Amino acid sequence: MQGAPQDRDGSGDEDDAIFAEINITPLTDVFLVLLIIFMVVSSSMVEAEKQAAAAKGLLSERALQVQTPQGTGETPLVPKDIVISVLPDGTLFVEDDQITVDQLDAKLAEIKRGAASTRVVIRGDQTATYDLIMKVISKAREAGLTDVALASRSRQ
Repeated sequence: MQGAPQDRDGSGDEDDAIFAEINITPLTDVFLVLLIIFMVVSSSMVEAEKQAAAAKGLLSERALQVQTPQGTGETPLVPKDIVISVLPDGTLFVEDDQITVDQLDAKLAEIKRGAASTRVVIRGDQTATYDLIMKVISKAREAGLTDVALASRSRQ
């Protein structure tokens, strides 16, 4: 018969037995560092995209989380166009200013006073309600801005 393993000094204490455990602290540290690097890089990429779009005089679709539907329109935006963005949750942006539907009349009247001939481009998200987009179109026409266009993504 074989006896229990003994320590070198022969005392047989089980407190000195081999302790085999994987230390995951370094692994956790590596994952946290990678997570921080990913967060910094992704936010800097979004900011770079916003700045590039602003330099071209356009709003990036991802800048305001608007996913316009696909269409066949090829008319590019020009700097004097007024862009109204309708987000999926119903939030409205006139250029970079967030407004409510109630404030839209005053904002459009202000735009009409500032420019004689201005085209209004509505960038409605494909999941935004049809009712809200129709309200924006109606309010633009009531303010005297009759040149209204709907933005779309080109088909690829």
